[in-house]
Amino acid sequence: MKKRRLLYYSGAFVINLVIISIIFASANLVPFGNNNFLSSDLGTQYLTFLTELRRQLVSGNVHLYLFSQSLGDNFFPVISYYLLSPFNLLLIFFSARNIPVAADILIMLKISTMGVTMAYFLKEYFQERSVTNWLFTIAYSFCGFVASYFYDLMWLDALIMLPLVAVGVMHVIKHHQYVLYYFSILLSIIFNYYLGYMLCIFSLCFFIFIGLEDNLFHQKDKWLVIRRYLISSILAGLSSAVVLLPTLSGMLKTAKTSFDIFNYLPSARFGLEALTELGIGGNSFDQRLEHGPSVFITSTILILLLSYYLSSQVSNRDKQNSVFLLGILLVSMFVTTFNTMWHMFQNPAGFPFRNSFIFSFACIFIARKAWQRGVVNEIGVITKSTCVAGILICLGYLTEWLLPKIIEQLGFDSINIEYSIGYFWLSLACIIFSGFLLLMLNRNKNFLLIIFLMVSFEAIANFNSVMATADFGNQATYENEFDRENEILKEVKARSNLGHRIIVSKSGLNKAFPEKYNNYNDPILFNINGLSLYSSTLNQDTLKMMQNLGYFSYNVRRVSYYGGTKLTNALLGVYYRVRQWDNHYHVEENYDAPTLGFLVDKNVYDFKMKSGQALSNQDRLWQALNGNSAEYFKNALLTSMQQRTVGNRELYTYQLATRASGPLYFYVTPFNYDKAKIYVNGKRIKTSPMNVYSAATLYLGDFKRNKQLEIKILTNKSLGLNPRYFQSLDEAKFELSVDKFKNRSLQITSDLNHDTVRGSINVDEDSPLLLSIPYDDGWSASVDGKKVKIHKVVSNLMAIDLKKGQHTVILNYQVPGLKLGWFVSIIVVILFLSFLWIIKVKDRSQRKYS
Repeated sequence: MKKRRLLYYSGAFVINLVIISIIFASANLVPFGNNNFLSSDLGTQYLTFLTELRRQLVSGNVHLYLFSQSLGDNFFPVISYYLLSPFNLLLIFFSARNIPVAADILIMLKISTMGVTMAYFLKEYFQERSVTNWLFTIAYSFCGFVASYFYDLMWLDALIMLPLVAVGVMHVIKHHQYVLYYFSILLSIIFNYYLGYMLCIFSLCFFIFIGLEDNLFHQKDKWLVIRRYLISSILAGLSSAVVLLPTLSGMLKTAKTSFDIFNYLPSARFGLEALTELGIGGNSFDQRLEHGPSVFITSTILILLLSYYLSSQVSNRDKQNSVFLLGILLVSMFVTTFNTMWHMFQNPAGFPFRNSFIFSFACIFIARKAWQRGVVNEIGVITKSTCVAGILICLGYLTEWLLPKIIEQLGFDSINIEYSIGYFWLSLACIIFSGFLLLMLNRNKNFLLIIFLMVSFEAIANFNSVMATADFGNQATYENEFDRENEILKEVKARSNLGHRIIVSKSGLNKAFPEKYNNYNDPILFNINGLSLYSSTLNQDTLKMMQNLGYFSYNVRRVSYYGGTKLTNALLGVYYRVRQWDNHYHVEENYDAPTLGFLVDKNVYDFKMKSGQALSNQDRLWQALNGNSAEYFKNALLTSMQQRTVGNRELYTYQLATRASGPLYFYVTPFNYDKAKIYVNGKRIKTSPMNVYSAATLYLGDFKRNKQLEIKILTNKSLGLNPRYFQSLDEAKFELSVDKFKNRSLQITSDLNHDTVRGSINVDEDSPLLLSIPYDDGWSASVDGKKVKIHKVVSNLMAIDLKKGQHTVILNYQVPGLKLGWFVSIIVVILFLSFLWIIKVKDRSQRKYS
């Protein structure tokens, strides 16, 4: 018996492992080849987060505040959303340079494990360990969601947990057992709270479905079962407070709290064109940000699903129950209002219909019910179902072909809908052949093997259709360039003082990526204090402050080092700039900045940013920090401006003279540097290697005072005769102030990798200590062992008051909500154990009485 059980579950695992291995090997992906999947968010975000997690696990130094997240930020929201999968513990067996390999192996293992949990669900529901179940585990593990989003590896754990949640619900209703359900919900939320939330909604839908099947709502003890289910659900949810409370505290500071009424209007999310998703090639990697619901389940499963509703062997009551389950899941994707609610009340920014895997699960489950009812023995039903499946595919592709033409005929701009006629014919052929194999199964059971091969072929073909439009990175190049950059940054860190920041403006890693790599997360990747960040957890107050200082931000999830000036480098403690040029690394060490903390004037408490005035903000800020009214940035003296049309753009020619010796900067908001050309005295100014589509400060060169300049700007933006466009930093005056701040800097003695900043400072007179660390409720400060108040200044930095004398300053960070979360979780776990004990006592007394 144990041997059969082991063979059943290991078979489900190994079959999936073989299929995903074939898929990856055919694409020459690691670990089978030299390609790696550095596209989309896996390359730009998850890779760096996994590298940081591996660093902390290997070193044993787990800390929850990273100075490598832009100017510094709470790392817990990143951990809770991206990194709590137990599979990530395997990262300790990989070197940092091999994390792309580890990511692919994690994906393979997760997809294989989906087969095991789905096999367990099918065994529990149908009460048989049939080899046939493997057919449905393949369809589930390689459903459209997996093929479309496999590289979003933190979501894959939800597909492992979904069958366990379903079994847990069954145990609650059928056996009055609650442990599996409680832990399946709890772990689903912990592993990934976002899709775990969706599984909570699914559990309610599935509870109603199983309740309808078992006639629960007509039984005498219905309210007892419902009450215990609800109590178990609430306790499971509350037990995850250790994750949810600190995550909520962190996420409230991001852009994910925005509200848009249009996301709640009851509009349709898709039309008949979504039917193409039922076939091979329904969407591709290029369409990952916008497409229909990914509900591919293979032709065999689709035919069986349709046959369930066409068969006379299935009662109308069973059909109605399944229509309820599928209907509510379908409506949740189709209607914008419900779709937004399922996605935690936020419209997804790309990667739509993230709940589609639940619909696929339900479809596969109903198809397995059809198999159990013996619909494959009904020749007429299988024939009709095959025809209906083919018609659905035809309708989908016909809509995709006709829709652009209809819109164009109505006088609107034509739209381009990508589809492949080749995949249409392949999908149609697979449906016809699958229907034929199901019919032949009546004559010869050996056709089951061919059906297995057919389902596997479709799973591979659909997976490959998604990857066909994806470009891959080069693993050998990644490893080589990772080692080179890591070595140079180790040297730079060793030369710098603790508490200084480093900019990586261009690295050799760019060569390893298949698409433009903008080094946003290099600070996390190499554990350095930086400025830039690309993450959905980006603190919006930090982002707004940096934008107001002239830094470039592509969207609410990204902030770049680009747009800084000598003044902002001094303010934020930027000491080095590292870049690769002509295959060699160059280190620029000319910033000579203070550390992360330095003494400033009390006027810092009164300073307020003004939106869209970066250079003016910097000038007024430096005046406030110095306690004077000196002019550090000086507008250029404009003598003339000429404008003429060149093609579909305007050419502006400015004649001007600088009013200070030092760097000259240009700032206009908004301004698209990617579509503009700027010349100074005939020499074109190079803009950032990244595409700057909005405002950012641009360095035009160093010039002496009264230097006559001709600046030409070719752009599609309307410009005027405004001297504030061009401003020179009075370098002599500025350097004097920087020297003063350097001499009054906090001498940091901690390595900033233990959620602590420790340092000493000598204060000549009572002054605020400005800390270029984003303000956060998690920070507490003490001076000479006595707790002091932290003030929020300069929009989102921190300052503390210091008295005259020699002081030791210590900042400690504790994740807001984490202690309370632990307290709530521990209390609720105790409550759940008490709940189980009470149930046991009550049930025992009832049995004794009866």
